[in-house]
Amino acid sequence: MLFEYAVEPQAIGSSWQTFLYLIEKFGFDRGRLISRLPGKWEKKVIQAAKEAGVSDIRMASIIERLKNAKSVVVDFGRPYDAEKSWLDNALAENDRAPFHAILAQQNPGGNAAVLPVADIDDQQPLMGVTQDRAVLRESESIAQALSGFLRVGTRILFVDPFFDAYSARYKSTLRACLTVVKLYNPAAGCEIHYRYHDNKPANAELEREVARLFNGVIPEDMAISVYCWREKAGGADFHARYLLTDRGGVGIDAGFSAEGGHQTTDMYLMSLLRSQARLAAFEKNATDFELVEPVLEIQSDGSVRRI
Repeated sequence: MLFEYAVEPQAIGSSWQTFLYLIEKFGFDRGRLISRLPGKWEKKVIQAAKEAGVSDIRMASIIERLKNAKSVVVDFGRPYDAEKSWLDNALAENDRAPFHAILAQQNPGGNAAVLPVADIDDQQPLMGVTQDRAVLRESESIAQALSGFLRVGTRILFVDPFFDAYSARYKSTLRACLTVVKLYNPAAGCEIHYRYHDNKPANAELEREVARLFNGVIPEDMAISVYCWREKAGGADFHARYLLTDRGGVGIDAGFSAEGGHQTTDMYLMSLLRSQARLAAFEKNATDFELVEPVLEIQSDGSVRRI
């Protein structure tokens, strides 16, 4: 759902028009992310714009936009050799772990992965991304489709009203997703949010069985918090399924249950405003739904505490 691009600071900072044209093509809701290459990418862009003679008024706008760059620029931990040119670094990294494309001022070697900024338009195949797709309902396929958010979100919410801790199909997807978080983003806080039902065990019952139910699901030294919500009479409907993070979110039509490769579920990128609104609805003190306590924090070793 998310595609990583290497964008040369000298290229995007070459003029105000170029900066504005390019920066608006990126974001979690657009499916394109700028790789932080090098680590001080934003400072390099500002330096390039100054050297290009961008006016003070436009410079102020560039600086302000780059202050909020976490919605566009992501650090995937790529190495950078300051003794080499930016393009040489990008090409070396592309050989190791390919970008969706490299946007640069020039492409002297005629590399197929490099797109000169002067040639960029929405019809370019290298700029083409899909903001929705059908995903096989297999745990690894679901985790792969969500991996961009799993790798960078500070707070990660698995929102599925029908989540069932007694079902291996839900837990296999959860295990696959948490494996990605553990590998790339172990400091992230992970949460499950599901809907109360009269005929379904809620957290008070889960608390007595978490060691058995979550055995082998949560990676070592990680934890996940579990929230149960009840719809209010005449209130909001809790039916939709999402992966929500502080960076953005994905709508998941059929939810997280791994029913098998004979089925697919539609996934779509949410607008930033929409994902933030849904994220706020699942704060512990939110009032969209009624929180059914206790909220449980489950550790990888099976221990549990109320939070």
